[in-house]
Amino acid sequence: MMDIDDMEKMRSDLLRRIADYLFAAYRWACMDSPTGLEPKPLGLTIDMLEYQRCCHPVYARYCEMHGRTERGVSLLDYPPLPVEFFKRADVSPFSQVQTIAEFHSSGTTTGDRSIHRFRDVGLLHRAIFFAFTIYVARIMSPRTRVFSLMPSYEDNPHSSLGYMLTQLVRTLGGEGSDFFFSMEDGLASDRLFEALRQAARDEVPVHLLGPAFSYVELLDRLGDEKIASAPESCLFETGGYKGRTREIPKRELRDSLSASLGIERRRIYGEYGMCELTSQGYEICALNTRGELPDEGLFTFPVWMKCILYNPETMAPVLPGNCGQIALFDLCNLDSAGYILTGDIGIMEPLSESLRARVPGHPKHALRLLGRAENAMPKGCSMSWEEWAGR
Repeated sequence: MMDIDDMEKMRSDLLRRIADYLFAAYRWACMDSPTGLEPKPLGLTIDMLEYQRCCHPVYARYCEMHGRTERGVSLLDYPPLPVEFFKRADVSPFSQVQTIAEFHSSGTTTGDRSIHRFRDVGLLHRAIFFAFTIYVARIMSPRTRVFSLMPSYEDNPHSSLGYMLTQLVRTLGGEGSDFFFSMEDGLASDRLFEALRQAARDEVPVHLLGPAFSYVELLDRLGDEKIASAPESCLFETGGYKGRTREIPKRELRDSLSASLGIERRRIYGEYGMCELTSQGYEICALNTRGELPDEGLFTFPVWMKCILYNPETMAPVLPGNCGQIALFDLCNLDSAGYILTGDIGIMEPLSESLRARVPGHPKHALRLLGRAENAMPKGCSMSWEEWAGR
């Protein structure tokens, strides 16, 4: 391990380079520039992973257990850290005193929760606003009223999703934007329905943001009533149910929301994010493409993220068209673990040339989520954890 001064110097240099690259990538994607003009990370991926291998004790030990003791030449030379480590160890190398934000996962049936600490929120804010603008906000009217069906960050300070939605409501929402869920009282349905009706009377589009369980409660309380939302209204649906309410299949839930709220089906979309990540991927929909649309449930990622699938038996990368465990590299995870194994199963599906030309970033493939892996720690990874924990 290098001394503190050298670590700080390396981190400061990486922070500056990452911020510069994010802005260049954001401008490129927003301008729909050709692939040939895509800004290049110029070694940032390897430089950040090498910094974490040398300076982050948990990841350094994990690399050592996998025989990765020298600088790699590609992302595949570094092992993705299973998200289970966020539950079992402190993956961040800085002290609690330096922590200004700390997010917890929603937990499991065993009560285990991941913890993701942030030393600053500069990259977090860039990741939130750059990606949301690239995939969603570019077509939003500045008058749009943004309604969150999640508690505000102040009401639930350990929710990464709540933090993200709070930033979007307060920064991008027009007059009348608000929060309609509290930790104490749950969904403020009467106030929400009146706000939706008022927006319809004012002919102002709304943009609803929330997890699936909030929308099920919304539909239950709305009953047979219909609300005719203004044209260009949108709905962001993410997350699962976490035992909070009855579960509804995604397609059925979205059909019901579209019929009850008068929001076009193709303007209902999801995102793929988690407590252990700083950035998010977004579902391909009418908000981020023009004309042709693929089947629902295909996610694409900003260029500062990379998605690779691994065979859970051999931990060898699999080719597009094959199922595998999802590993995501997030350039904004500078102060935790940049490359993580999510515990989800998916498949990378090719996009047609016409569709690729319409999606920001012009991706060749998109990710289809297939669910959770039976064992979030693949063979080899669990043994590495036991060896690491017993060091």
